[in-house]
Formats: sequence, C-alpha cells, structure tokens
Amino acid sequence: MVRPVFTIGPSPDAKALRTAIFMEEQHVVHEYDELDPGSWSLVLYFDRIPVATGRLVRLDPQTGLIGRVAVRKEFRHKKIGSYVLAFLERKALEIGITQIELHAQTDKLPFYQKAGYHILTGEIFYDENMPHVAMGKTLKQRKRKAK
Repeated sequence: MVRPVFTIGPSPDAKALRTAIFMEEQHVVHEYDELDPGSWSLVLYFDRIPVATGRLVRLDPQTGLIGRVAVRKEFRHKKIGSYVLAFLERKALEIGITQIELHAQTDKLPFYQKAGYHILTGEIFYDENMPHVAMGKTLKQRKRKAK
C-alpha cells in the first residue's frame, strides 16, 4: 500500500531520498535551495519504506511549481512517479493552485507528457549540467460521484 505524507519543508526522509538520488546518483551539487523551507514536501511510503519524493512550491495564488520528483532505483518503472505527480497535483488543487509548472530533465519528457504536461517554450536550459525544458499543465477539479 502506498501512503503519502506531506510536510512543510523537506522531512528527514525526503532529504535522504533527494540526497541519494540527486546528489549521489546524479551528482547534483546544489540540491537544496531557498524554496525548500516553504514548500509542500511529499514522501510516498510503501510498507513503511520511503520510496519517492517531490515538492510543490506556490509561485503565485494560482500557480505552483512541482520539482524534486525522485523515486528510489528499485521502485522505478512501477508507476510510483505517477503517484507522486497525482498526490502533488491533488495537494495543489486543495490549496487553490490550478496551474502547474515544472522543469523536466529532457530524458524524462515522455513521463511528464504521459501525465498531461506540455512543453511551454521548447527552449532547453541547463541545471547542474543536465538539459531541462519548462513544462506546464492546467489542473481541473474532479467531479465527485453522487452517492
């Protein structure tokens, strides 16, 4: 069973995941930034094991930035990343955000496109020597079924 846990700012488990995946695996030097303390940080647990993380930053009243999406190596290609996006999007809607932006590593484009994100400018930029593109998505409230 997958269980989401949100905190304001990265929890110790979120930090451990981000350090292992971004800093150790991908050799990111500047993983933590000034956006972390006020962000919504998510950790997904599978049988009490932290398996994935992501964060949501409010840019303005209607716009949020999803980032730092990471899944432990042994849990990749099992749709866990899709759960991270779904839970972050649900949290965004809960707090009034309807426009999401993110900066996708170019090799992850198909993943984000499958989740409904579209390329905003097509301009490639480099973050930590890795090519990225800006992507976006408009979120819609799900209609609840009548009982």
